[in-house]
Amino acid sequence: MGALTAILVDDEPLALKLLGSMLAQYNGIEVVAECRSSKDAVKQIQLLQPDLVFLDIHMPVLSGFDVVKKLQADVLPMVVFVTAFDQYALRAFDMHAVDYILKPIDPSRLGLAINRAMERYQLKDVGVDKSTVLSALATINDTNSDRNRDTNSDINSDSAEKKSYEVELDGTSGQPDRLAIRDGVHTVLVRFEDIDWIDAAGDYMCVHVGAVTHVMRSTMKDLVGKLPPSMFARIHRSTMVNVKKVIGLESLPRGESLLLLSNDVTLKVSRNFRKVIAKIRR
Repeated sequence: MGALTAILVDDEPLALKLLGSMLAQYNGIEVVAECRSSKDAVKQIQLLQPDLVFLDIHMPVLSGFDVVKKLQADVLPMVVFVTAFDQYALRAFDMHAVDYILKPIDPSRLGLAINRAMERYQLKDVGVDKSTVLSALATINDTNSDRNRDTNSDINSDSAEKKSYEVELDGTSGQPDRLAIRDGVHTVLVRFEDIDWIDAAGDYMCVHVGAVTHVMRSTMKDLVGKLPPSMFARIHRSTMVNVKKVIGLESLPRGESLLLLSNDVTLKVSRNFRKVIAKIRR
């Protein structure tokens, strides 16, 4: 078995240096990039397609969770979250089997995470289930909401809930050119033409609109029926793209392709969906 390629992501230079020096003691790990920002992390992960990513959760602008949201579920690498102690987050991680290590990093705990990754690599179970991360994040958000609820929560909830009733329950809106995305009692109406791409993770859908990623409860099958077929095309088992957002194409071996979107986003097209390339080129 060859060495696992890894990318380290942390906005703190000393933390990156420490983790890199600890990983240098393992012959089975090859660090191919170190990233100090979430934006650079997304770009390097898409470009280098590593086997493993050590991802700091608490970073400015975009968190480690946001990085996962922005990555294509079909080609997501193994992820080990690195975090300072937060009992609520760790409880959610344990509940949903999301791997993590605590800061300051314990060498034995790091070794355990590496062994798990190598075992998964040998079993070819190298992709993280994006839905488990989203489920853990939902649990953390629900817990934080319960802790932060104030005396005005009932009033605010009633007001938002009344507003959400204006939206059809099937995820469409009163305007046929928009998708209704519910987040708790809040609802956002997103124009179809503004959506860049969408990927499925279990019962969750990540709708990518520029720098923002909306997460909604839905299945791919249900969502496909709500989108205009002339505008969106399936390019992978769990990925759809707005064909009008594609600005470039690149051929890969074995009949696969890469699509280049704005904001340095690249998406892989499965060979099972290569016929869609003709639609995009029109």
